[in-house]
Amino acid sequence: MEPGPGTGPSDAVDEAFRAARSVALQSGLRYIDPALGTPESLAAADANADAQCADLRRNVANPDRLAAQRFSVGNHKVTEADGKRINVLLRNSYCG
Repeated sequence: MEPGPGTGPSDAVDEAFRAARSVALQSGLRYIDPALGTPESLAAADANADAQCADLRRNVANPDRLAAQRFSVGNHKVTEADGKRINVLLRNSYCG
């Protein structure tokens, strides 16, 4: 039986790459702010990073403030300085 669509070797490689990219993002976020390593924040990390990358590509106004707002979790607010660090992390290793 042949593999169905979307189940070939290249799809497995793509999935492994996405998983490694996600782990690297989570590690970088924890380095910037340990509170960003909570299960609550990690659950949304990839979606937040994808949205932030899209905004960075569009050259939105105040991207550091936007990153700080986007990655703040619960009662923990990310600073604008850490938002800037998040943007550097995303530009250098996540946004493609």
